[in-house]
Amino acid sequence: MLFSCAPRSGQPGGSAGRRVRGKVIDIHCHRECRQAGEMMREEAQKVGKAPLSIGNELTLQVNRRQLETIKPKMESVEERLADMDRMGVDVQAVSVAPYQTFYWAEPELGAEVSRIVNDDLAEFVAGHPDRFVGLGTVPLQHTDLAVAELRRCVDQLGFRGVEIATNVEGEELSSSRLRPFWAAVEELDVLVFVHPVGFTQPERFRHHYFINILGHPLENTLAIANLIFGGVMEDHPALKIVVAHGGGYLPAYPGRMDHAYRAREDVREGLPSLPGEYLKRFYFDTMVFEPDQVRFLVDRYGADHVLLGTDYPYDMGEQDPLGLIDRVPGLTEEEKAAIAGGNAARLLGLGGGSDA
Repeated sequence: MLFSCAPRSGQPGGSAGRRVRGKVIDIHCHRECRQAGEMMREEAQKVGKAPLSIGNELTLQVNRRQLETIKPKMESVEERLADMDRMGVDVQAVSVAPYQTFYWAEPELGAEVSRIVNDDLAEFVAGHPDRFVGLGTVPLQHTDLAVAELRRCVDQLGFRGVEIATNVEGEELSSSRLRPFWAAVEELDVLVFVHPVGFTQPERFRHHYFINILGHPLENTLAIANLIFGGVMEDHPALKIVVAHGGGYLPAYPGRMDHAYRAREDVREGLPSLPGEYLKRFYFDTMVFEPDQVRFLVDRYGADHVLLGTDYPYDMGEQDPLGLIDRVPGLTEEEKAAIAGGNAARLLGLGGGSDA
């Protein structure tokens, strides 16, 4: 079937009048939990984890100015829905603002604030279940607590997956400690959305907003590489992992690690297949800004592994996601429909594939 992407409100927008098969689903968008922010504000300041606080003075000024626009979009469901209509987005898979993962907190506190975030998100989704799907958060600083909250997110709150950061306060996602978490994710057959929070060594990234424009893709790159070389993808072949920002830099340069695999036994250790083969199991969003880059991801990894994302409501987001897909050279209507929403519907278990 064809679904009209014209804004419901009739307001003009970049995607007005476009049509794709099935619903348009945004896999990459965020919401801040006010209660959690207030609860953790003093603790965050004590340990130097205040949100949007990394950068030189000009970057901090811009961050404060941007918050004046971002805050209302975080808090007002009416403004969010109006923006979705303008962009032609039918459903948002909403995840927590990345700095509210709170992995730096003591485990019990981390578990408590994760529950608060998830309960708040569940209430938000329940208000408009036709427009929102929840991606919860878990306290990865403690494996058992993380698994327990993952199961609660799925079994009690009805979430379709979780968002996690690219590392746990410097500990890699491939850590042996986290294997029970990955086993539970695979067992529950839910999506994991991987999103960075700054960069682990920010000293060289404070100027020119490098902490985001370079640091975030680098974090994605390291996270994917560790999941591959650490054996997580080998041991859990059914994982459904979506990586923000087009997966970072690794998807565009897999040949170097494959060459190293052939040339060096220390690279091959524990991996029965080429690293690039595991890379093909990941999914990537369209948050790469350039049609040719989306085309590359489609050519290399398949249209069935690329999902529409906007990074709403941040300034580093995509304001016309359907327009970006339209500008990708040579996409068929079926491929456009899959990227716009069909792939997300399948991975989130919403049914209907590209005709959802």
